[in-house]
Amino acid sequence: MKIKICGITNEDDANYALKKGADIIGVILDSSIKRHGTSDLIEKIKEKHPDALLTGVYTSLPSIAGKEDYIQLHFRHSQEDIIYVRKVLGKKVISVIDFHEENIREKAKLHLHAGADYVLLEDREGIIRRKNELMEIPMEGIGIAGKIDSENLQSLLQLNPDLIDVSSSLEETIGKKSFKKVDEFFNIVGEHSVIR
Repeated sequence: MKIKICGITNEDDANYALKKGADIIGVILDSSIKRHGTSDLIEKIKEKHPDALLTGVYTSLPSIAGKEDYIQLHFRHSQEDIIYVRKVLGKKVISVIDFHEENIREKAKLHLHAGADYVLLEDREGIIRRKNELMEIPMEGIGIAGKIDSENLQSLLQLNPDLIDVSSSLEETIGKKSFKKVDEFFNIVGEHSVIR
């Protein structure tokens, strides 16, 4: 299981998340979103942490790619879009599917087959509401996102997803992570790892 800390807007938050155990750092590359970063930020994080895995989060299909390892397709997209990112841009793919879309189980299977490294099932109202439905979905290659925090994390860890994506619930203000909340989150992840 990998932990992705998303909505990173500054180097300090990236450094702290990586120090605490984040497997992937996500930077939103859309300036219309309040908790956005830049390609320059990705480059700076890469310079300091060359082995860190970084995701550029896109709200439309990019025509070029930067230093990120993954491109997260955070908009309605097709299998062809996934293939394009893999073959033309040469990047790994995190494919986001909103839980409100139809046939998400079938769509997830098709996106994995098209080459997505992870399919991230998201419910912005709170993925914990979908726990029973998620129990019916094979978790290989599947990630979860949507209001995951220290209060519901233990319950969601029981699903054994391949990826957990967390963002705004770790903030003290929009775009600034709370180190205390990051500590609490990773303490629970660590306890889960020991029990397993």
